[in-house]
Amino acid sequence: MKDKVKKGCRSCGYALGAVFLVVFAIAWIVQGAMFYFVTNVSGCNAKDLEGYHYPGAEASEAGPASYNLMPEISLLAEREPMWYGSAFDVIPSNEASNVASAPVGTWWQNWGPIFYTYTYEDVANSQTTLYMRRKLLRIGQCHVIERCDGKGPTVTFTEGSKYFANRLRKLFKMNQGFSYKIYLDDEYVGVAEETQHGFQSLTFREKTTGESIASSVLKERHFHGKYDLWLVNNDDKDTIPYYVSSAATLLFAFHTINEDTRKVVPQGLKTPDHDSSSDNKDSSPKFLAESSEFLAEKQPEAIEAEAKEEAEAPVEATGEPAKEEAEMERRV
Repeated sequence: MKDKVKKGCRSCGYALGAVFLVVFAIAWIVQGAMFYFVTNVSGCNAKDLEGYHYPGAEASEAGPASYNLMPEISLLAEREPMWYGSAFDVIPSNEASNVASAPVGTWWQNWGPIFYTYTYEDVANSQTTLYMRRKLLRIGQCHVIERCDGKGPTVTFTEGSKYFANRLRKLFKMNQGFSYKIYLDDEYVGVAEETQHGFQSLTFREKTTGESIASSVLKERHFHGKYDLWLVNNDDKDTIPYYVSSAATLLFAFHTINEDTRKVVPQGLKTPDHDSSSDNKDSSPKFLAESSEFLAEKQPEAIEAEAKEEAEAPVEATGEPAKEEAEMERRV
């Protein structure tokens, strides 16, 4: 009897192992097919980008427009999700943080059973010029950004040795959230620092000097009524390509979308911690509504009082009582 039980358990174990291997293999096959479709099939290859001019990109001291692939200042505007993926539009902006022109490109989040693949497609020619994906078998988060033309550095955005420090900051709810290292090929060039409390933002700093070279902030959560809007601002003396800050902000933006809106504060709004005990009521501006209600309540009383005063006031003699009576009858 014991031998039969052992044999049955062994057979179940083999069957479960076989099912796991089959599911694992299918998942990787689907992942590979999805990755190939959103990159190579969509035109993300050096042959399709030979001599390409990259419309919408701007130059910096670090390199020409073909090096940055993005505007210096831009807005990432959330779009309505489609059945084939979610997206953010890249809209050129200015020093006033306003919309400067029509969108120049779109970041797509493409589904995969193991990891998402993010691709950047310009508007002018619907050409895919960048892709980003998560690297596996790494401690913490690690994403790699690749140019489709094969030029320029391979950018790695990773927690690395900051993994444990990041978890401690999150545990104690420190103002600075996660920190990430930025590598151009194998060279460590900068860091990105998240702010998870108060204003949701990212600050990019140069490794050696610690000076800010780029930043991004959640500008509003009701763009066109219901979408998130991020402002990405690069310094023209930036030592890293503009698309690095845009790609890193994209990851943070997708993470923020699923968070409770009461815990995420866009730029320019009061944080929940700043509210006093008397602010439990709706704190939205009401001065126009209150003014209208005041007028609606006070106006009938004022009209009645004015009419009463006019009725009680003595009528000045004009020397022509008959004429005055005739005039009053005519008015009535």
